Amino acid sequence: MELFDLTGFLIHRTDMKLTNFFIRKLKPYSVTPEQWGIISVLDGDRALTQKEIAEAIDRDQSTVVRMIASLEKKDMVKRVQNNDDRRSHNLFLSAKGMQLKTSLLPVVREAHEVLTRNLSQAELALLHDTLHKLYLNVKED
Repeated sequence: MELFDLTGFLIHRTDMKLTNFFIRKLKPYSVTPEQWGIISVLDGDRALTQKEIAEAIDRDQSTVVRMIASLEKKDMVKRVQNNDDRRSHNLFLSAKGMQLKTSLLPVVREAHEVLTRNLSQAELALLHDTLHKLYLNVKED
């Protein structure tokens, strides 16, 4: 089997290019793609726990803890102790974090449009469906 016939190789090659493209788009805002994942699921009004964030962005909790700490240092995220469970914290975007999220949304939309510009809506839906199936095939491995 040739390298370019391997689906995993093609996905990895594409992922590397996409990640580098997105890093360049986010760099002026001093945000990484991983941090954007957290910012995108957080809100200024509705709290999420670290566990909920980890599930939402499909990362392990220890990685999310480090990413949240980095965003806290930048005053993007605020942590409030959970009144129902003292071991847990509620996480919100700070005012600065909400402002950044508002600034980044058009950048993210534009990056998405560049990425998908040659795909029809039907092709994009099929791509999403296919990627989801591939993900499910290896999710537990």
